[in-house]
Amino acid sequence: MEDFDKIWDRSEIPVEDTWATEDLYPSDEAWRGELATLSAEGQKLAGFDGRLAESGKALYDYLYTAEQLHVKMERLGNYCMRKADEDTRNSAYQAMTGEFIGCAVAIDAQTSFETPQIRAISDATLDGFYSACPELERYRRYLTDLRRKKEHILSAAEEKLLASAGEMAQAPDKVYGMLADADLTFRDAVNSKGEQLPLRQGTFISYQESGDRTLRKSAYENLYDGFSGFKNTAAGLLDAQNKQLKFFAEARNYPNAFEAS
Repeated sequence: MEDFDKIWDRSEIPVEDTWATEDLYPSDEAWRGELATLSAEGQKLAGFDGRLAESGKALYDYLYTAEQLHVKMERLGNYCMRKADEDTRNSAYQAMTGEFIGCAVAIDAQTSFETPQIRAISDATLDGFYSACPELERYRRYLTDLRRKKEHILSAAEEKLLASAGEMAQAPDKVYGMLADADLTFRDAVNSKGEQLPLRQGTFISYQESGDRTLRKSAYENLYDGFSGFKNTAAGLLDAQNKQLKFFAEARNYPNAFEAS
């Protein structure tokens, strides 16, 4: 087991053991510059509204443009979220993550027409699209998977409404993460030698895998004692998450959240 007699500050960790976020963006300013381009690219995708059944080429152009945007969003999201994970107490990167999520939700709303319009294309028409535009084969698997869920796809207006609720729906998970990873503190775990070892969510599993039964027991009890002081908050967050899952499952005509999952 690794030596966890100290919780290291990130500034104390060797660079080679940290995420190379500079491979994504050299600075926060570079990240903000690319984030600022999302609005225009979202508008570009919105311009395909009503055109997806026009031809195989139109459908391909939309899907290719959306793919390139999603690659950029993946890079943007990974940068701010990994920065936020480095120290969950750092409000600056929490704010950047919030900015990114807001932009992502807005783009989801702008492109909410995609699913119902693709669903509305007949099988015969789509087969013709593949023949007329061989490049569309790149997205056959995606289109097949999307269309197999036809009975759970809503109207364009309803899809836009659900997409717009995306940021709000993430609140229970986000609040729990801040509580568990940033705000909560736990009593140190104690091993069979009487030594105190810092207990965090990040060290808990290693302690549970230890051959030292005293350490395993101490870590388990101290972690859950820490949570027990906030059991009403935790129960409220779990209830909110359950209601969120139930709402989206029912909105999409699934019998329950398990079936939706």
